[in-house]
Amino acid sequence: MKSKERVIRAIQYKEVDRVPVGLFGTYTSYEERMARYIGTNSIEQMYRILGIDVWHAKTSMRYTGEMDLHKMLEMNPHPFAEVSSIDEVEEWQFPSIEFYDATELKKELEEHQEFAVCGGINSAIFHYYLDMCGQENALILLKTQPDIAKAIIRKITDFWVDYLKKVLDACSGLIDIIENCNDFGTQRSMFISPDDFREFFKPELGRLYKTAKEYGVFYMQHSCGAIGPIIQDFIEMGADILNPIQVLANGMEIEGLVQKYKGKITFYGGIDTQNLLPKGPESRIRAEVRRLTGYFGFNGGLILSSSQGLMEDIPIPHAIAMLQENLQIAQ
Repeated sequence: MKSKERVIRAIQYKEVDRVPVGLFGTYTSYEERMARYIGTNSIEQMYRILGIDVWHAKTSMRYTGEMDLHKMLEMNPHPFAEVSSIDEVEEWQFPSIEFYDATELKKELEEHQEFAVCGGINSAIFHYYLDMCGQENALILLKTQPDIAKAIIRKITDFWVDYLKKVLDACSGLIDIIENCNDFGTQRSMFISPDDFREFFKPELGRLYKTAKEYGVFYMQHSCGAIGPIIQDFIEMGADILNPIQVLANGMEIEGLVQKYKGKITFYGGIDTQNLLPKGPESRIRAEVRRLTGYFGFNGGLILSSSQGLMEDIPIPHAIAMLQENLQIAQ
């Protein structure tokens, strides 16, 4: 079974020949170290050898105008910090979508069609809201001036919906999964209340979900932390995949999540990066891979990965042990 088919079948809860694997959030530099460790200079060849099935786009659209969003916010980091009316919100202009060019992104995606392809956009609406208002101001606005808060969130979402449409138009048929990266959880609880999530962010995130579905791609909701109270909301909006399953966060133990949500959403992640992968030993890592995959067997519903991206504190042999054990299970 080829990687693309394996991932798609897993998302659909169909039988697979082995549990598919991804490395969401892992820097290219770490992947290059992994490749050299096993004796190849090619990330793609390392993927093939270690059974990694999801290709996360490493490029995005290139801005051809005078100043992209990143540079705009470098010059004025908190443009909504002191707004006092919806009119002021509407006056602020995001960069024009027409100046974003997808040529380099499209080329990368075309070159990696053997894998299930994810990416091109992460649409971090929650984080842009916090950053563009200043975190304290952003949270106060939710309670003191909710209409202005909603106008800001809506305006941010307008930009990302248009951006998403341009990516999907330019890369038609080349993307299997669109990711949405918004961390609503901390280690102990949600960053905002579930009610505030539902009032302020769920409707706007839903617009992104709806857009992706119109183009026939799978939708992956990324959110670190203790997000148990809103997983059902993600499912209701149409999320196909939940990532990264931060198993040491409160309420995110894999046993409980499987009991509640197996069959309703595909899990992507689940191998702890806070203690297990940094410290090992390899025997314990391998045992945890077997435990996690055992909840699903070869019946879909899981994309094996670490609970966050692989970082420098994780020894390369520990990461490889996780991947090799998954291959051995299928033998």
